[in-house]
Amino acid sequence: MEPFAIDNAVRVLLGCAALLAGRNIFWLFIAVIGFLLGTELAHAWLADQPVWFALVAGLVMGLIGALLAIVYERVAFALAGFYAAAFLVMMYADKPGFASMPAITPYVAGVFGALLAALLTDWTIIVLSALAGAAAIVSVFALQPVVEAVCFLALALVGVLVQRNMLARRRPQ
Repeated sequence: MEPFAIDNAVRVLLGCAALLAGRNIFWLFIAVIGFLLGTELAHAWLADQPVWFALVAGLVMGLIGALLAIVYERVAFALAGFYAAAFLVMMYADKPGFASMPAITPYVAGVFGALLAALLTDWTIIVLSALAGAAAIVSVFALQPVVEAVCFLALALVGVLVQRNMLARRRPQ
């Protein structure tokens, strides 16, 4: 299944926000990834609904995440881990080798992401936001599988390095 067709420029912009600022502007990251996951889930499981329904689902999931991030950051870490891991599975569910995944797989991945994020907070959020941002960006382009994989990994690495440097500057030595 193709990713939900929000405007490519918007998807790239949201992907860049997650990729580069995921841990540092945490409430923005969880709002972005909640929106992307919400639109993907609505598109995948409620395909017969109008487009505005998927957009509303994305906005609701993003808003819940952002509010949790502002009010209770520790719970929001777990929710961000869930959102990011489930989104990554949704983005790659239609790739060769993943086609026979059970429908519950994004939820299982989400629980795993939530547990990691709750236990290892900063680094898990940095890695998951970089991976999710890279996935959102490369999903816009029609690339050959090898080129897509190289671009995905390069973007994810850049995201991790940028966020690590930002985190290091924030913390006293």
